[in-house]
Amino acid sequence: MTRAVLPLFLAAACCLGAEARVRFRVRDGDTGQWLAGVKVRAGERVLFTDASGECVIPAVAGGRLVLTASAEGYYTAADTVAVISADVRSVLRLYGMQPRVAIGFVKDGRTGKRLAQALVKVRGDAATARADSLGMYAIPFPPGDRELVASLPGFRGFPRRLSVRAGDTLSVDLPLYDTAFAVGEVAGKVEVQGFGAAIGASVTVEGTRLGTASDRNGDYIITGVPAGPHRLIFSYSGCKKTMRVVNVEAWTSLTLNVQLERRPPTSGY
Repeated sequence: MTRAVLPLFLAAACCLGAEARVRFRVRDGDTGQWLAGVKVRAGERVLFTDASGECVIPAVAGGRLVLTASAEGYYTAADTVAVISADVRSVLRLYGMQPRVAIGFVKDGRTGKRLAQALVKVRGDAATARADSLGMYAIPFPPGDRELVASLPGFRGFPRRLSVRAGDTLSVDLPLYDTAFAVGEVAGKVEVQGFGAAIGASVTVEGTRLGTASDRNGDYIITGVPAGPHRLIFSYSGCKKTMRVVNVEAWTSLTLNVQLERRPPTSGY
């Protein structure tokens, strides 16, 4: 062992077994609010979160702490925290038990025709649904961020990553494409430099009819883009029009985030 490594090794060894504490906070996974009065079990010890959603738990440095949080109206959740220092901070999300549903249509992404009998499922969950004769589906959605996918023989699509809040019904259409066509998708976030998300920014694929507008978070997604090189045009009120060249690969999703530059104010003279 070299002289440079030895002091670090000895310092780390001295910390093992020392007293430490875990600052554990619990928040509502749907609203982001910190939750007070949540019951937190750490081994034989039981504590409750304070008004800021926090509780402080004594621990031993170098060990692991298994924590379980529960509150009325929420699914119980657990977490394992590695106590790597004398003061460890951890956050756990609890999700409400109210029903949450995703609903929409499965469509041919090229023609817009609704596709009957397509299978819709949530990845990592047992929930599945079958689109009816009108191509409409409704599926119970579990808590947290999950991927929703549709499938039909002869067609292929792209997963949609969603988070449905407790008590809500989220409407989302799922396009599928004939496997004879090689298409991909481009997705990302549009922001204005120094100002954050660009809401309603126009995003188009030059030379095609493909395009969309960014949502309230600045996120956009364009599906069914033919494989190959393309120029994407981004435009937004008060900003310079921006162009980006991309190479779309078949059946893959390309991420492209863009920062738009504001136009200088025009002189009144």
